[in-house]
Amino acid sequence: MSSTSAWPPRAPTRSRRTLGIGIVALLLGTSPAGRAEEHAGGNAPPWIPGWFDSVYVQAGVSTHWDDDEDYTGTPYLGGLEAVHDDRHLFGISLFNNSYSQFCQYYYYGYQFPLTYISESLHLKVTGGLIHGYVDESEDALALNADGWAPVIIPSLGWKRERLGFDIAVLGDAGVMFLVGYDLWRR
Repeated sequence: MSSTSAWPPRAPTRSRRTLGIGIVALLLGTSPAGRAEEHAGGNAPPWIPGWFDSVYVQAGVSTHWDDDEDYTGTPYLGGLEAVHDDRHLFGISLFNNSYSQFCQYYYYGYQFPLTYISESLHLKVTGGLIHGYVDESEDALALNADGWAPVIIPSLGWKRERLGFDIAVLGDAGVMFLVGYDLWRR
């Protein structure tokens, strides 16, 4: 085996990108979005644990504070959040990073309502593990070990009815712009 081969073998970039898009499309395609009215105010669909009050889907893009010749594309993201009591949330986000590597972010978070400013504003803080920054990008995240790194991501958001927008600060790397929608709400 040559010194340049890696185990496990990595899929080509295009395949990983297609896989990420496919997973997000599958999650969106199997969601009860078309049946939301059927579940509004009623029993949760069978795929939602009983204590969650809503399921929120998000999509977004990010940009960097500075440009780097190693960046190979615009990072995009798709994710799902299960929310309890409009504050506690658990989520997963799938995205391609700036190095075109397929990554995942598994997290817990808390939303702080900013009702003294506006009924629709909130501050959200999530913390969890990102997986996928490997090889040439492993130094992009502090505390990265074998592609896994702990992160904390704050964001400022606006949500009205079922539609929401967030701006997330990605440390000294950049900012992400997100749009989201409640697929289901108790």
